[in-house]
Amino acid sequence: MSKNKLSPEIQSILSASDASLHATTISLVNHFLLEHPESPRGWLDLGRALAQVFRYEEAERAFKKVIEMSEDNSAAAIYGEIGNLYRTQGKFDTAILWYEKQIAVDSEDALGLLYLGNILMRQGNFTAAETAFQKALQCKAACLDEVHYSLGLVNRCLENYTAAATHFKQAIELNDRHSEAKVALKDVKKLS
Repeated sequence: MSKNKLSPEIQSILSASDASLHATTISLVNHFLLEHPESPRGWLDLGRALAQVFRYEEAERAFKKVIEMSEDNSAAAIYGEIGNLYRTQGKFDTAILWYEKQIAVDSEDALGLLYLGNILMRQGNFTAAETAFQKALQCKAACLDEVHYSLGLVNRCLENYTAAATHFKQAIELNDRHSEAKVALKDVKKLS
């Protein structure tokens, strides 16, 4: 839906959020929620803005409010949002639990597997990370450029530079503006 068809109040929230005006977004959403307390989108926007200003406990409460109002399968993405809150705080084991919950609820969306694989990779568990990324390739809803980029990263960690280069190339073919994949390909090209 374009911003033109939205109420001026919603347009203001989206504009503030898009401009990274997090305190303004929080204020606008709080005002909106006074009149529309059952708006999942309002609570989602509030949670995201609160996370940006490091108010993690409040952000989690906002995300849990969205979960209460959602069907199980539509709550999957919110589980990922909560996992990201914990990842940002360095609470990786708790983040993993939320990502696993996201995957369990919606196994056809690669996002949870990407989150899980990236955190496992950061922990040095490269084999488990690669397994998560390979599973993500099989999902119906997948941002394949990001999956291939992540597979390239984990193969670079494993010093499998030929496979890394192949995945970075695939990421670039799928998204020719993927600058991180271009830099990473340059890094492994002479080694493959």
